[in-house]
Amino acid sequence: MTSLELEDVKTIAELPYDWDKLNGKTLLISGGTGFVGTFISDVIRYRNKHFGSNTKIVSLSRHGGESDDTVTKLAADITNPILYDGKVDFILHLASNTHPAQYAKDPVGTITTNIIGCDNLLKLAVEKKIERFLLASSVEIYGQGTEAPMDEKYCGYIDCNNARAGYNEAKRTCEALCRSYESQYGVNVVIARLARTVGADHKKDTKAMAQFMDKAVAGEDIILKSKGNQRFSYSYIADTASGVLKVLLDGASGEAYNVSDEDEGMTLGDYAGFMARLAGKKVVFDIEENASVSKASYALLSIDKIKKLGWKPMYSVSDGLKRTYQIYKER
Repeated sequence: MTSLELEDVKTIAELPYDWDKLNGKTLLISGGTGFVGTFISDVIRYRNKHFGSNTKIVSLSRHGGESDDTVTKLAADITNPILYDGKVDFILHLASNTHPAQYAKDPVGTITTNIIGCDNLLKLAVEKKIERFLLASSVEIYGQGTEAPMDEKYCGYIDCNNARAGYNEAKRTCEALCRSYESQYGVNVVIARLARTVGADHKKDTKAMAQFMDKAVAGEDIILKSKGNQRFSYSYIADTASGVLKVLLDGASGEAYNVSDEDEGMTLGDYAGFMARLAGKKVVFDIEENASVSKASYALLSIDKIKKLGWKPMYSVSDGLKRTYQIYKER
């Protein structure tokens, strides 16, 4: 872990949250080796080491991994029934295909991992009589946005008759499934609708901002495959993780909360230019049609609701991108 990554983890782990709710508890995290799951695991490790929290994590992923004193990594396919004999107090469903190349390559798996996986985890929640279930949803459920920041009551337009919509519609169904389990079985559920997350991931990501960053770090010109007029909400990984944790700890059961950094008024093209300047390079336009790319051109999130929980982003998007560039260079 680089010095900046450690600084990010420390910053979030030392926020004045009601961490006592997690003391001595076990969190089961699907997608535990993913970008957000890994960051949350690092935060819990820090809390255990420096604050004696004694919080345990059971991390489910396709390939498992090496366990430690805080995290037990298990190989599991959540589209199959989840058999786990140990104690579980909280479940965080973070597992999903999350970027365009995955949507295009495996649209069926994108849907089934989300919906069937969510159902299996909710069944486990009922079996274990857990305290709370958190679903990581997405800005993608809003589809094509309006000219005003979208709050949690907005129901945007999605053309469901194409494979690319599988991710969007699956997340919508997962939200409805969570509310159904709450109604029928009394499961305490909360939903975090995440903006597009930026940061120094260890895995390949084909979203536009990640591709821009890859080019910048490699010292190459940034390729922009559209006019760059899109306006989207983004969140630096540390803010994404802190938002998820805040919703887990303090969100009201049955409620959804947008998690995003503040809008800086910048388009996708503006961010491409920002990253090009970090590397001393330029933006090159190579406009093409791509079926795996979202057709939404405007998707800005309102974060008024989560702010009422006492949460606020710690970083601007630009600051997060600069930190990401520095982290990749330090690596």
